[in-house]
Amino acid sequence: MKFCTDIHGLQRVNPTDFGGASVWEITPEERTKHDKQFDTLVPILGYVSGEQARKFFLQSGLPASVLAEIWHLADMDCDGKMDRQEFSIAMKLIKLKLQGRNLPSVLPITMKQPPVSNSASTIPSSARFGKDFSEDITATVQLKFHYILLSLFLQPNLLEVFNSPKTGASDWAVPQGARLKYRQQFNTLDKLMSGYLSGPQVRNALIASNLTQTQLATIWTLADVDKDGQLQADEFILAMHLVDMAKTGRPLPLTLPQDLVPPSFRTCTKDQEQWYDMSLSFEDKLKENFARGSAELEKRRLALEEEQRKERDRREREEREAHERREREAREQENRRRLEDERRLERQREMERQREEERRRELERKEAAKQEMERQRREEWEHGKREELGRRREGEQEEISRLRAKKKSLELELEAGNKHKQISDRLRDAQSKRRILKEEVDLVNQKRNTRIIEINTLQLQLEVKEMLFVTEKGVNCRRLKDQLDTLERETTDKLAQMEQYNKELKVDEKTVGEPGWLCGSYRGKKGWFPQSYAEKCPSPSTTETTPSSPGKSSCPPPLPLNAGTVPAQSDASQMTCSIVPNVKPRCSTNLTPQSSVPLLARAVSSWSATSETHLNLSSDADDVITALEDWWLGQLNGTRGWFPKTYVTLETGGNAEYEDTREKTHAHTHLSDVNFKLIYVALYTYESPEAGDLTFVEGDVVMVTEREGEWWRGCIGDQTGVFPSNYVRPVEPEVIQAATKPGAPIRKPEIAQAVTTAVAPTMHQLRLSPGQLIVVLAKNSTGWWLGELQARGKKRQRGWFHSSHVKLLGPSSSKSSPSPLPVCQVIAMYDYTAANRDELSFSKGQLISILDKTNPDWWKGDANGVTGLLPTNYVKMTTESDPSQQWCADLMTLDTMTPQERKRQGYIHELIQTEETYVEDLELVLEVFYKPMSESGCLTEAEMGVIFVNWRELIMCNTKLLKALRVRKKTEGENMPVQLIGDLLASELAHMQPYIHFCSCQLNAAALLQSKTHNQPDFKNFLKKIATNYRCKGMPLSSFLLKPMQRITRYPLLIKNILENTPDGHADRSPLIEALERAEELCSQVNEGVREKENSDRLEWIQSHVQCEGAIVHLVFNSLTNCLGPRKLLHSSRLYKTKSSRELWAFLFNDFLLLTHSAKPFSSSGSDRLFSLKTNIQLKMYKTPLFLNEVLVKMPPDPSSDEPLFHVSHIDRVYTLKTETLNERTTWVQKIKAASEHFIQTEKKKREKAYQARSLKTSGIGRLLVTVTEAQELKACKPNGKSNPYCELTMGAQCYTSRPISDTLNPKWNFNCQFFIKDLYQDVLCITVFEKDQFSPDDFLGRIEVPLATINKDMESKGAANRRLLLHEVPTGEVWVKLDLQLYEPTK
Repeated sequence: MKFCTDIHGLQRVNPTDFGGASVWEITPEERTKHDKQFDTLVPILGYVSGEQARKFFLQSGLPASVLAEIWHLADMDCDGKMDRQEFSIAMKLIKLKLQGRNLPSVLPITMKQPPVSNSASTIPSSARFGKDFSEDITATVQLKFHYILLSLFLQPNLLEVFNSPKTGASDWAVPQGARLKYRQQFNTLDKLMSGYLSGPQVRNALIASNLTQTQLATIWTLADVDKDGQLQADEFILAMHLVDMAKTGRPLPLTLPQDLVPPSFRTCTKDQEQWYDMSLSFEDKLKENFARGSAELEKRRLALEEEQRKERDRREREEREAHERREREAREQENRRRLEDERRLERQREMERQREEERRRELERKEAAKQEMERQRREEWEHGKREELGRRREGEQEEISRLRAKKKSLELELEAGNKHKQISDRLRDAQSKRRILKEEVDLVNQKRNTRIIEINTLQLQLEVKEMLFVTEKGVNCRRLKDQLDTLERETTDKLAQMEQYNKELKVDEKTVGEPGWLCGSYRGKKGWFPQSYAEKCPSPSTTETTPSSPGKSSCPPPLPLNAGTVPAQSDASQMTCSIVPNVKPRCSTNLTPQSSVPLLARAVSSWSATSETHLNLSSDADDVITALEDWWLGQLNGTRGWFPKTYVTLETGGNAEYEDTREKTHAHTHLSDVNFKLIYVALYTYESPEAGDLTFVEGDVVMVTEREGEWWRGCIGDQTGVFPSNYVRPVEPEVIQAATKPGAPIRKPEIAQAVTTAVAPTMHQLRLSPGQLIVVLAKNSTGWWLGELQARGKKRQRGWFHSSHVKLLGPSSSKSSPSPLPVCQVIAMYDYTAANRDELSFSKGQLISILDKTNPDWWKGDANGVTGLLPTNYVKMTTESDPSQQWCADLMTLDTMTPQERKRQGYIHELIQTEETYVEDLELVLEVFYKPMSESGCLTEAEMGVIFVNWRELIMCNTKLLKALRVRKKTEGENMPVQLIGDLLASELAHMQPYIHFCSCQLNAAALLQSKTHNQPDFKNFLKKIATNYRCKGMPLSSFLLKPMQRITRYPLLIKNILENTPDGHADRSPLIEALERAEELCSQVNEGVREKENSDRLEWIQSHVQCEGAIVHLVFNSLTNCLGPRKLLHSSRLYKTKSSRELWAFLFNDFLLLTHSAKPFSSSGSDRLFSLKTNIQLKMYKTPLFLNEVLVKMPPDPSSDEPLFHVSHIDRVYTLKTETLNERTTWVQKIKAASEHFIQTEKKKREKAYQARSLKTSGIGRLLVTVTEAQELKACKPNGKSNPYCELTMGAQCYTSRPISDTLNPKWNFNCQFFIKDLYQDVLCITVFEKDQFSPDDFLGRIEVPLATINKDMESKGAANRRLLLHEVPTGEVWVKLDLQLYEPTK
């Protein structure tokens, strides 16, 4: 209230105000001057308005803020206008401010008093205040009370003003308990009862708080509200409250908030001021007495309140003592009951001990009987053993006697045979040297023979070429002359024959046949003949024409009608015919002029003619024919016709030179028919995961269809695609089938006959019909062959056909391309099914011949005639293919080794070689792929990190291993056996941890690479371009990224092979065992890392695609569970509600089952498709998660039913769900059961552990009874500002846990427990408060530790009482406990 404020203001006025002159006093002269200025402002009804005074005051030049403060002090009645006295006070304050003085915080009383004369001011203050003081104060108090009573009757609302919260202390932020506490402390410090404390008096109390000087200075500034350098009672309470705030860690405010301002220093409300102004209107002269009287009344009121507080404390103490007495009685009763329970339990335990003792004695009896039987059996065994040893000893004695006799005879022989031994040793050495020299001579002879053969071959080729050149030149000259003479003779005959032929030949143009063929009759015979062999004659006179070649058809033409008759010979086995010179075989249109010398051939197999113009052959020895070219025209037993030359063999004698010439000429002619500009052979193997690429292996023939830039388009069989142009080279005519080596003679082409009908879906494939003949040009490993179709009357067609549609004809089939010689043989350790076309399928135990071992991870092999690629870690070497031959060239060294040691060294060599190849591949990736990709900027730095992960760390790991292996190899010697290698492997494999990180991120790398190549054609083309590097051998980047995983899985196999061939006593066996364990452990860690990464990715997917609601809105899936460690996704798939058939997506974790649903149906049923990065499905929570320790899964009553149903019971509700298949239902039931049992067992073990620690009977020195009543102001953990707290009490291994209280920060547990004490000075009582969370580990809310020695000390002084314990390591929180320590009396 305002008069209280005036009293405080009076206390702070300088004492000189009551005696001599005061700076605040307004003199009569100043008042007169102020009145004149007041009149100049033209007051209205004795008042000057705020606007009038504002303009006048601004003339002083003071700031507006200072003038506003002066207005606030001068306007005593707060009515917004000024009378003469208020105006005079304002002018006095302006004058003092201009003189440099500070404005008072409260208007001094001397300024409110009217000016007095000088005589009045000279009166001593002691006389003025001492005279009749008692009378004045009595009159003042009476007047004040009279006025208050009168005001209560005149103003009914006045009580509301006094009782308003604004006027009381109820809105002060300082708690009531703290006010009373610090008020008592203030009274204790204010020994002089002055009502305030100076700085030195407060200093000790503030320093005891252990706060910094800066914090104490800030607290003093905030608490000294009136800035007088002293603290009144409310200011001291405020200061101590700020100290408590700083000690609890809360920040101190920069300025004092309104709710911390003491009520006595707050401004009065407008109603109170108006009320106070009304009181001032009665007696202005007694203001000071009124103020003093009010102070006296306040002092008496406080004394009365103090007496009431003491009375209240006394009653509370009595009630507390009564309550403690009742609790003590209840506790004693509880102790008696507990003692009774303990005695009962002791009796039960005693009975159990007796039963256990009886069981133990029974077991001892059984054990004794068992031991007795064992003793008897052992004695029998020992008796039999002794007899056997006796017999053996007798036999050994006999053997010793025999050996002694033999020793004597040998000694005699040895004396006579020493010389013989020396001779034998010399002979053995000589034989060894001779064998070595012989091997060297054989090797030199072999090389010499090889060189001689090569020289002879070259000389023979040179001679043949020279002879052919000379012979061909002379033959050509003679042949040309003979042909010229013959042509002149035949011209006349030809004209006559044509005339006769035209007369007799009748053509039936109505008969429709194949294009290029006509139907006609001649000399009573009707048949087909080539259209190009005849022309329509307009008149009987015809011009002389010569038949042209029929073209490039491979089918034989019918017999020419103008051929001469062949006279028969006397010997049937040597029948010959004269070849008509102008008849040219259809298969050799480009042949050079040939000799007309007839060829003699013998049929080697039967052949049936397919038309009238063909000749039937039989394997009879007397069938001798003459022949020409692929389809030869010959005569047998007077019958002339065409037949395939592969069904006959040439007769010896007189035909060698002609045959050799024809073979060379035929091969040259045949190869010249093929357009070799379109046929290329693969230099390297090319593999690509892209759909539009053409893959092939080294040596395959490719037909090129488009050549543009660095990427060409071609086809192999039914496969068409693009491939890098630098992977192929043009095929040479002499090596089209990759079977003829340089310098070797050219062999005959293979002829195949179609056995089934084959359609041609593409333009580069041949359409086959049964019986058609094909010349095989090239063969590929995939089974697709390149050939030329020999169709009658049609142009020759070249294209692809599959080998399954044809069969090879005649003996020439044995001359097909020789298969590559096998490098070694391996045995399959596991079954393998081919995933691609170029891979080989095989079964466990199957023997496979290896054809190519260039790639250390994928070898090319042959099994049962099928060729393909196979993974190297699925097979093992056989005994026949000894790998030791690859590392040692010293035959003497190999002879000194056992077969087992040779195999061991071979496997060590394989390990070192494959390690070198692997490190080269790792470095190749950096040079060929990483560097260009990084420089091109096609990927960001983050994306490069995702694809290549820690590739450089892998290089560092394997480079270190490779260097160690090379040093060990160099130390042992080049091409020398390595004695120890296990120690290096064990040491280096322990540092292969970067593989765990790389392999776990490999799926993400492959997904990103696939996404980039699929969505960015430029990036795809860029990868193809850099992959054309010859060092890549056709493998793309994705293949190289798989090599680290393949290498890690191969280490155990390599080490196991070495270990299997290491003897038991070998020094390297123990290190190899350790290395094998570390390699297998590394593989396990890699697999676990991959699984954890996949689990983490799927949990993150669920986090972003499942909308959680309600209590789990803040659930983090990829986190720790409450008691089961990291959360794992065990299973997920689509389920259906049985009744509504609603589609649900269920996710089974290791702690709960989550059922979700989608607004839009999801097409895929697989979980892999669901967790794809491209999936944008959004799921909503269908039901609250079902914790697995609360569920029970059941099969339907009839499990044999075809409907895949199962039931999930959760507390009081049952969910009936349906899966898509019966197997899926079985999977769900088994996984839910296993996860539920694991959850329940984990909680059970935790409870049993705590129970066992409590149930152990201890011979302690006492016990501690603890009652945790409640906690206050705990930390909030939930989004709603609440928590679910529970407390855990421990003492050593003894542990008790209270029940959690939901949604509160002030839980009331009333939890009792008992601890047995072992050591009074070592045992510590720990009280920890946690927040109960079902989906994550319990949150920490505070902890307090109380040593039992401290509890014992407090018990001696205070006894059992409630204690308030502050929680540590948290900003707020306290626990109320009751401790009762009882020590046992020592036994006498």
